[in-house]
Amino acid sequence: MQRERFGDDQWRTIVGIAGDVHHDGLNIPAVPEMYIPYSQVPNVEARPAIVLRTTLEAWSLTGPLRRVIASVDPEVPADQVRTMRDLISNSAGQPRFRTGGIATFALMALFVASLGLYGVMSYLVRQRRREFGIRMALGATHVAVMQLIFREAGKMVGIGVALGLIGAAPVSRGVAALLYGVTPLDSVTLAGVTIVLALVAASAVYFPARSAAKSDPMESLRHD
Repeated sequence: MQRERFGDDQWRTIVGIAGDVHHDGLNIPAVPEMYIPYSQVPNVEARPAIVLRTTLEAWSLTGPLRRVIASVDPEVPADQVRTMRDLISNSAGQPRFRTGGIATFALMALFVASLGLYGVMSYLVRQRRREFGIRMALGATHVAVMQLIFREAGKMVGIGVALGLIGAAPVSRGVAALLYGVTPLDSVTLAGVTIVLALVAASAVYFPARSAAKSDPMESLRHD
């Protein structure tokens, strides 16, 4: 054991090291602090907290806990009895609400973007149906036509994703306070978002591409 002298200029014996504790909220960084026995600092302003770990139903212990505290000191109130789950839920309630709202708008934006991409690619396929017919009449396979459409859609999606990643840098400062456990420009998160956008875009392009690939070349040539 080691002895140290802290701000109160008293020598104290260090008996162990505890992990970080987020006293003020899960989203507030933990700060260095020390635990001192109550008998050594009897005039603390903060109310004492009793923590129990049990396999029983938490609320079934409220009455016995109050009786035990009253048997030691009847003047000590035990009016704020809460479970750890409630404490964590209250701390994360507001961030969870904000995250849910942002996620809802993000999903709506993703849905609208996928519909827009589907509409644009369907329109382009109809406009170029004669071109696809000529390609297939000259020997192009259905797979080749689909690959052509996917490449052109990939260019548009790639430009959109690149612009989105560039725009995420200045916007990340504003959402930094809403994040917990990740950085605003977390590489894993950005990579995951890019993959999800690519999959959604591929799903939106697949049906117009399949429609173009299954069209009859002679019918496409007579279409115009």
